[in-house]
Amino acid sequence: MGSVDAAAVWGVPLYLDRDAGLPDMGASPLGPMPLTRSDTDAILACDDVAAVAELKAYASSYAGVGGMALIGAVGTVAFGLLGMRGLAAASAATAVGAGSVVLEARRRARQWEAVADARLAAGSIRS
Repeated sequence: MGSVDAAAVWGVPLYLDRDAGLPDMGASPLGPMPLTRSDTDAILACDDVAAVAELKAYASSYAGVGGMALIGAVGTVAFGLLGMRGLAAASAATAVGAGSVVLEARRRARQWEAVADARLAAGSIRS
């Protein structure tokens, strides 16, 4: 069984290019990695506001994974109305599977966004 490259699925986060010491939240093809205490500490310690803002923007981009759930739901209705029960069932299964991935990806992304929001709200940490 092959593996999926997260960069191929989600793209490479711009904030990592800034070398600000921020963790890579996009290392999983199923959405952001679970937020850890060390991730939170690194984000809160970062004084590169632009990098933190880019991390927040990248976390917000995970909302786009909802497209497959929507396509599956629309396909279920369309195939059902056309009397194609097998395709309707397959579309429903796709919608349910994609929906669970969407929920988990958005839940994790919101955690990353919340920490980035807290860091951005705190202002400068330079002494």
